[in-house]
Amino acid sequence: MNITFKEKLRYKLLGNAWSAERKIYIDYVRLLATVFVVCVHTLELARTQLAPGTIPFQIAEVFHFVFLSCNLLFIMVSGALLLPIKNERIGDFFVKRFSKVAIPFLVYYIIYVCAKEGIQCLYPNYWLTFLKRILIGPPVEAPHFWLIYVILWLYVLTPFLRYLVQNIPDEIFAGVIVVIFLVNALDTYLPLFGKDAHLSGVVDSYVGVFLLGYYMAERCCKRAENILIAGGIASFLITCYIFFNLGWYDDYVYNNAPTMMLFASALFLELKRLATHWEKKGLLLQFVSRYSFAILLIHWAVLHVVVKQVLKVNVMSGGVIGGCLLAIVLTLVISLVGGMVFDLLLIQPLQKLFGKCFSQKKKQVTLNTGK
Repeated sequence: MNITFKEKLRYKLLGNAWSAERKIYIDYVRLLATVFVVCVHTLELARTQLAPGTIPFQIAEVFHFVFLSCNLLFIMVSGALLLPIKNERIGDFFVKRFSKVAIPFLVYYIIYVCAKEGIQCLYPNYWLTFLKRILIGPPVEAPHFWLIYVILWLYVLTPFLRYLVQNIPDEIFAGVIVVIFLVNALDTYLPLFGKDAHLSGVVDSYVGVFLLGYYMAERCCKRAENILIAGGIASFLITCYIFFNLGWYDDYVYNNAPTMMLFASALFLELKRLATHWEKKGLLLQFVSRYSFAILLIHWAVLHVVVKQVLKVNVMSGGVIGGCLLAIVLTLVISLVGGMVFDLLLIQPLQKLFGKCFSQKKKQVTLNTGK
């Protein structure tokens, strides 16, 4: 079958983001998470210029809570996409999927560091130091990379978790989800009573959120969906009350706190239900879905350097809403274009080279063993 130039170009730019087999609601969740991650970092610039305790600051805190659900949504999407797959060899998994995260991460890590410290970071005598820096954690130039470390860790665990979830009955798995919420609740709220559950290592791994994404995508019954959505609505209302009436909350409503987990779950499930009425994928959805990971990686530099320093956009100009909205739109558009350029010129060639090297090595092993 002959493939037209238009089809080749579409696949080059969009990969399989335009494929009819894709679950469209996953693309919408990914789109929402991508927009939210830009929104939350833009809003954080504005929050530093608002007086704590004022109405504008409290309203900003509510939006900050909403947007910060992006972290959990990204992890839920990963769980929903990776854990249902069966009969995939571990080696094939790491080549086809792990490289999609690890290679872009390494490229952007190097770009962020070199942009600040210079090209000498790439000299051979610096490689060992650079490797140690990568293993230690995210660079100061890109603190948002902490989420990438979490995702990489979850990719390492994926083959084991696949075996676990595919061999557990639905009723027991529902109980596992309840335990996940309980563990996160203990880790979040026991410090209020001067106690420490010593569960932060388990909770901070985000394995529970990863499993929750799979559960909502594949194993969640209608009744459980309704409970999670109702819990998400209640969590939002409780969080709003806390923001407007209490002065302490940072450690008790964000990240793996049950309030944030329930709210993110409600967003995930509502998009899953609504997407049944949205059959057509718009071009914007396809592009953002295809380059969401690139936008996640590059947006920090775009926001803080290009938008804030080069274009001189003040998030407080024209009021908080006007300034933030302008910064968000510019960051998304420039990040999308920049992500496409880096992906086409750097990421795809490196991934293709990595795939060829592994294929040749696998072929050589096959010839040597006769299998």
